[in-house]
Amino acid sequence: MDLLIRLPGLVAEKLYLVASVSGIAGLLYVLGLVIYRLYFHPLAHIPGPFFARITDWYNVVVAFGDDRHLDFYKLHERYGTIVRYGPSRLSINSNTALHQIYNARANVQKSSYYSIFSHYFKVPSVLTSITTREHAPKRRIVSQGLSESAIQAMEEHVLQNVRTFCQRMVHPDPFSASSGKKSRSIPTSTTSSQWGPLKNISRWSGYLTFDIMGDLCFSRSFDMLNSSDNHYIIDVLPAGVQGFNVLGHMQWLASLNLDKIFFRKLAAANDRYEAFSREMAFERMAKGDNVKVKDVFYFLQKGRDPVTGAGFTQDELIAEASLLILGGTDTTSTAITSTLFYLLHNPAYLAKLQAEVRPKFDHVEEIRGGPKLSSCQYLRACIDEALRMTPGVGGILPREVLPGGIVIDGVNYPAGIDVGVPIYTIHHKEEYYPRPFEYIPERWIADNESNGSEKESDKSSGSWTAEQVALARSAFHPFSIGPWSCAGKGMAYKELMLVIARLVYLFDLKIADGTKNGEGDPTKSPTTLRHRQGELQGNDRFVLQTDGPIVQFKLRDGIALSV
Repeated sequence: MDLLIRLPGLVAEKLYLVASVSGIAGLLYVLGLVIYRLYFHPLAHIPGPFFARITDWYNVVVAFGDDRHLDFYKLHERYGTIVRYGPSRLSINSNTALHQIYNARANVQKSSYYSIFSHYFKVPSVLTSITTREHAPKRRIVSQGLSESAIQAMEEHVLQNVRTFCQRMVHPDPFSASSGKKSRSIPTSTTSSQWGPLKNISRWSGYLTFDIMGDLCFSRSFDMLNSSDNHYIIDVLPAGVQGFNVLGHMQWLASLNLDKIFFRKLAAANDRYEAFSREMAFERMAKGDNVKVKDVFYFLQKGRDPVTGAGFTQDELIAEASLLILGGTDTTSTAITSTLFYLLHNPAYLAKLQAEVRPKFDHVEEIRGGPKLSSCQYLRACIDEALRMTPGVGGILPREVLPGGIVIDGVNYPAGIDVGVPIYTIHHKEEYYPRPFEYIPERWIADNESNGSEKESDKSSGSWTAEQVALARSAFHPFSIGPWSCAGKGMAYKELMLVIARLVYLFDLKIADGTKNGEGDPTKSPTTLRHRQGELQGNDRFVLQTDGPIVQFKLRDGIALSV
């Protein structure tokens, strides 16, 4: 009887003892791990924030905010060219590292960070495939749908959306409260000597790129230029991708469904983005071959890897749809926005671009893909300089070192670590880009008569040597480089050239009086890197999300819009 009475107490004592021992063991394990990572890890000698050297929670916290691209810049300013930003993660800010890490023969694969996408989309896409063996067949199929000939066949889809976009710049929004009932029609008046309504370019360029990608990829416009029904996805997409960016560093949170507890809003955005991608894929699959023009999805459905003969499964088609939506909309939209922002904040460069584009074409409809548009050298320079200043993806694209290690800048790094080059940071490294926070399109055009003797103060007038341009190119990678680079790079440049050229040809444009959207705040401390008024501000959600500028357009005298 005494034993029965004492039994609960004995059990409690045993449980307390077990809990105590487990707690002490856990504490000793954590302490040992911290000591190992600080003093005995293969990367222990490389500088970085204390928190980052002991745990990847550093990256979770930073990615949860909006300043990840700026954080990399600050880390390299403080610690130098090589920074340890996680226990087994290195950021290397050099152009040689860029080519040694991302070239086709590099002894690396994509980091396990990208596996988080497969958690939501079931299977990897060409963007998130980790191994070369897995990635190469997908890339060969996707490239068929994004080839020059395929995109050329779909050019009219692009042009029709750009025409609508240009019309909208000088007419009230069809879906604003003041417009009454939603209307898909465009006012018949196509001439105006007055400044048009205020347009938030980041929003409108988003509507445009979504409508273009809808037509090109799914033979179905999202109709964002005409209706607000699908505008929600403009905000859901970057929030969803930010969720991937956060959870990619702590994937066990997602595997245990703890993301829905710790990061509820991000997890909800992830789910909504996945559902939208799935809906688009199923809707397009139901059409089969019943489309006017062979769109990108047609090639994904019909395509076979010429090496293996394999095609995409249904789950793979859905995963690729998510990539097409992400890769073809947000980053291109940011490029349109940033190009217009910097041109409007640098009127002399805008005037120079107008002087190149306007005399070259007799009519706006001559502005289409082809040699004449490709010959607009200054136009391409303006776009490239905007992509340098504000890349669509500003952070790091991590690569895992494979057995045998890798030599980067003369140093041998072991297998199992992640390495990469931070895009925004290297794009602002003064060694490659003198006056890195100034918008100077001329830095991309070599002065053939230059002898290299010009003074620094003369460079703003366009005196850049071939060697300086080559050096700038060597660190430039807004679409990444190598076998995992953006498969739609050619399509993106074609869109950008068409849109910017047509806007510059058709309109005079200005920043709306009293608006400062997108600008840095000069009252902020320089340590924030948010103080430069002439730099377009972006929130890093893996892709950069921007706001503004607010622009007004006025049709040039004697110029008529196409309908």
